[in-house]
Amino acid sequence: MPEPSKPIFLLMPEWQGSASSRAMFLTDGAAVLREDLPPSARIDVQVPAHAGDALGTPVARLSSLLAARDAAREILAGRDELAITLGGDCASTLAGIERAVALDPGVAVLWCDAQPDLQHPGTSPSGAASGMTLRHALGAGSDDLNAATPVDPARVLLVGAREVDQEEAEAIAALGIRSEPAPAGDGSDTAERVAAWLAEVQATSLYIHIDLDVLDPADFSSVHAAVPFGFSVAELTGVLRAAVATTALTGAAICEFAPADASMAAEDAPTVLRILAALLSGGAA
Repeated sequence: MPEPSKPIFLLMPEWQGSASSRAMFLTDGAAVLREDLPPSARIDVQVPAHAGDALGTPVARLSSLLAARDAAREILAGRDELAITLGGDCASTLAGIERAVALDPGVAVLWCDAQPDLQHPGTSPSGAASGMTLRHALGAGSDDLNAATPVDPARVLLVGAREVDQEEAEAIAALGIRSEPAPAGDGSDTAERVAAWLAEVQATSLYIHIDLDVLDPADFSSVHAAVPFGFSVAELTGVLRAAVATTALTGAAICEFAPADASMAAEDAPTVLRILAALLSGGAA
């Protein structure tokens, strides 16, 4: 498929998929990022202000999640630019990853996240959609949120997952999903292995999902629940640069930027922009 010529940025301040009592901090993070995105390429996705209703399902706040996803779907329909979603919880990635598979069945997915987000709606302890996002992208969750064009689990690589519950571990084994842990060294070996995996699966394009909790708390604190032993910013951006140098990026999402106050936002927003720059380093911009 042709390489997209320029990016568009979907600012999607979705918080309804989060399990955190501080989920609304995501809207503050989105407001900070909004100021740094070029107005000519920024598209604001309309997200309901209210929490929403489960609609008789196990998925909390489902009605608002569906409204936000459908708004993003409508924006992306008929477009072929590189599309990057920012400012929301992990479930904000759903429209983008679905569209990436529809554009190219040969797309590969890097899932950069401290958790694999493979909880099932029927057994999720929180009912929060963020913890089920990859399950829905695979078309194996709730019918309402399942992707219309699911990604093949053989084309998904978990990157940096280190907080995995038993049911998720069983799903990873059953589906044959590969994993790449956070590096113990400088990250160069991880970058090489990710590039080799992309070649192995013969990826013709690439979608990258980033939950910022994939980063080590020493490098980034603006998340709801930091998980120790993650990537440094340099390690993660090195992996991203290697990946987009290998395979054309067709879409991405940077999720879960949740600064607790203005000081934290000022400290951590440059890191989000550094990650965005790494995503755009492959020439697609």
